[in-house]
Amino acid sequence: MNKPVVLLLGATGLFGGLLAQRLIRQARFDVVCSGRNEERLKAFCNEYGGRYHQFDRDDICAVDEALISLKPFAVVDCAGPYHAYGDLPYRFATAVIEAGCHYFDIADTSRFVKGFASLNELAKERGVTALSGCSATPAISSSIADHLVRDLAEVEAVTTVIIPGNRTRRTLSVMRSVLSQIGQPMKITRHGEGEIVSGWSETERFDLNVKGKNKICGRLASLVDTPDIAFFAERYKAKTVLFKAGLEVRLFHHALVLARWLVVCGLAKSLEPLASALRWIASWFEWAGSAEGGMKVSVLGINQNGVYERREWDLIADDGHGPNIPTLPVSIILNKILDGGVGTGARACLGEITLDELDEALAEFDGRTQVHVTPAEPIFKKALGSSFDQLPAPVKALHNQLGKHVYEGKATIKGPTGILGRVASLLVGFPRSASDIPVKVTVTANEKSETWVREFDGKSFCSHLSVDQDGYVQERFGLLAIRLGLELKNNKLLYPVVRGRLFGFIPFPTFLLPQSISHEEVDGEGRFVFDVLVKFRFGGRIAHYKGWLVRQAY
Repeated sequence: MNKPVVLLLGATGLFGGLLAQRLIRQARFDVVCSGRNEERLKAFCNEYGGRYHQFDRDDICAVDEALISLKPFAVVDCAGPYHAYGDLPYRFATAVIEAGCHYFDIADTSRFVKGFASLNELAKERGVTALSGCSATPAISSSIADHLVRDLAEVEAVTTVIIPGNRTRRTLSVMRSVLSQIGQPMKITRHGEGEIVSGWSETERFDLNVKGKNKICGRLASLVDTPDIAFFAERYKAKTVLFKAGLEVRLFHHALVLARWLVVCGLAKSLEPLASALRWIASWFEWAGSAEGGMKVSVLGINQNGVYERREWDLIADDGHGPNIPTLPVSIILNKILDGGVGTGARACLGEITLDELDEALAEFDGRTQVHVTPAEPIFKKALGSSFDQLPAPVKALHNQLGKHVYEGKATIKGPTGILGRVASLLVGFPRSASDIPVKVTVTANEKSETWVREFDGKSFCSHLSVDQDGYVQERFGLLAIRLGLELKNNKLLYPVVRGRLFGFIPFPTFLLPQSISHEEVDGEGRFVFDVLVKFRFGGRIAHYKGWLVRQAY
């Protein structure tokens, strides 16, 4: 019996070549490798098997001839870069579908993958399956997120991170795709609202930990635009969705972080024209890193018991096997179609493979994964320990939340007195005297820090809170950071100041250290009540504001 033909574009590229080799080894398909360069195709097939058919995907006549002569069961586009497919990005996919062939690509560009559903009606008419984004994102990331969000009552955030090893082979197409995003505006969902950020911003450090593998620690990753950004907020009702990627060599990563300002400031339209040069330079420094890379999908949510949990799926692939990961969904789905397990229509590749199917495929190159589930504790809970559960219910509720939450109420303010008090109040931005005015407090919290924005009758000031290495809550107002010795007494949460530092490292003299005679409690109507008096031991009052707050729907 003749094997079904799979026509694979970009077979001499990094991902296309790995996918072609995988399909050839499986021996279920007649793999036809295609591309522009006949000599490279011939050399590839001589080494790995399969056969080849040379043509240019941009030549629609050549495409039609190839589809007629080969009569493929399925066509896989691994060529890219997908952001550069021009004004008719789906012309090739349309030709494949009209010919009655299944279609797949490994696109990771959000606009391309999101718009692919426009071919759904045509694909259903032809009775074929057409999936875009059969790659690490969104095919793998969505399947992992599907698993992690199960039985969560609420999803606060979904974050995906990809951190390849420095010795991973770099193709020109991949370099162009990465550089095309750096500094460009991109829209993300954060705390339930749309927000415009720039590509390769908000750099963080990430660790991967898989039992039986070496840990990956401190890898840098920054924001990039992928299909996760376009689909996950709606799919999981997630308030925040982020996707980050990075380079193992920190010098390279920071160089791109700085270079993005060329685009942000309008000095360059795009960094994509530098792809060839930067690829050449990067090749000199392969020795500087490792062949070890990985991926993380992290979900923050509330479980059925009302407790915040962070669920993380970590993958570590060593020995340079990282580039195999984006090729797995296509091979899994092609086999599922042969077995009759995939519906027709054109769509993004979301949740099309299972965690078990992925683990089985990863085992081929010893790619190991591990799921970590840990309580996600707000900073006040960490600082107070067992005393946290003894807080009055409204006080406990306000400090037992992650994400963004808004409170509104009324307040009365007494302004500063004395020269020092006035100067300090001005530096911090405390409000002036007023009675019974509207107050709005917006708290944005994660497991490491909280940002409090207090608006009194439209005028606002901000502070940032975190837990320091000794377990105390530290609050920073501009240049001043104070350590708070939180204490629960007589059903009130007290906020005494125990230490202060200027610029984060200069100790504040004791006689100049502000005093905080402040507390939070509950009034007779069951509302959260605050009473904050900040003053100098000598030199007057900085501010005294008190009032009540009620959480608003958000």
